[in-house]
Amino acid sequence: MKIKILILATLFPLTICARDVSLTEDSEFFQNKLQANDSVSVEQIESNESPINAGNEEPSLSNESAENIENKEESDDSSYSENTENSEEMSQEEADAELAAATDSLFADSTASDSILKTLELDMTTAVIPSESRRIASPYGIRTYRMHRGVDLGLCHGEDRTIVAAFAGTVKLIRNQGRRRGYGKYVILDHGNGLTTLYAHLASWQVKVGDELQAGDTIGVGGNTGRSFGAHLHFEMRYHGLYIDPTTVFNFEEGTFLNTVASIDLAALQTTEDEFQKELSKHRYYKVRRGDCLGKIARKYGISVRRLKQLNHLKGDRIRPGQVLKCS
Repeated sequence: MKIKILILATLFPLTICARDVSLTEDSEFFQNKLQANDSVSVEQIESNESPINAGNEEPSLSNESAENIENKEESDDSSYSENTENSEEMSQEEADAELAAATDSLFADSTASDSILKTLELDMTTAVIPSESRRIASPYGIRTYRMHRGVDLGLCHGEDRTIVAAFAGTVKLIRNQGRRRGYGKYVILDHGNGLTTLYAHLASWQVKVGDELQAGDTIGVGGNTGRSFGAHLHFEMRYHGLYIDPTTVFNFEEGTFLNTVASIDLAALQTTEDEFQKELSKHRYYKVRRGDCLGKIARKYGISVRRLKQLNHLKGDRIRPGQVLKCS
C-alpha cells in the first residue's frame, strides 16, 4: 500500500508539469499569431487599405461601382413600377369604355348624320376571315351578365396564328392595354364606309397607324395578352358605332361567308342592341347574401372590385346581407 502511494506521489508532479508546459506552448503560439495579425492590421491602416476610415467617414466607391449600384437601383425601380401597373387588372367593362371613348373620338367625323348610310352593302367576295382558326371559343352576346362584343377564335398550339385584315382599310389605332389588362394588344382598321374592325389579344403587331391594307394582309400574330385565359383572336365589327355579330356575316366553321353581299342595316342593329340591353337590365343589380364578398360579386359580373366600389360609392370592403349593389 505504501509503495502505491509513493508511486502516485512521484507521478502526480510530473503530470502537472507536463500540462503546464503544454499550456505555456499554446499561449505562446496564440500570442505570436495575434501579434502577426496586429502588425498586418496596422500596416493596412497606415496604407489606407483598411475597410474603415479613421475619420468615421463613409467608404468611398469607385466611379464604376457607383454607376453599377445606381443602374441596379433604377432597374429595380422600373421593374417594381411595371409589376405594380400590371397587378391592377382592367375589367372588361373598363376596357370596353376606354375603347369606346377612343373609337368615338377617332370616327366622330364619319358618324355625322349627313354621311351615314342607313344600309351598307358589303361585297363579301373580297373579304377574308382574319384567322386560320375555325373554332369559335366564345360567341357574340351576353356572357356573365355583360356583353361580349365580338367573336373569339381559339388559337391552338402548332397552327398558324397569323392575323390578317378582314376587309381593305387603313390602320386607325394601335393600342396596348397591358399584359393582363383589357384587350391587351389590339389594332383597329377603318374601312372608309363607316365600318370598323378590331383585332385583340395579339402577341404582336406588324403594322403602324396610317398603313393601307388589303383584305388578307398581315396585321400581326395572335396571342394571349390582356384579360385572356388562352391564346385566341377577339374579332369585332362595328358600323357607325353599333356592334355587329360577325357570325351574321361570316361562316367561321366553314371558312367562308354567308352571302356574297351582306346587308348591314342600322335600324336592325339598333333593335338588336336594345334587346340585349333590356335583358342586361334584369341583372344590373345584385342583392347581397350571407357569405358574399366584393371579390365574389365582382367576378360574377365580370368587373373589378375597384369598379364595383365606384358604382356604389363604397369606401371600404364591408357589405351586409340585404344590401343592393349596382353591378353595371
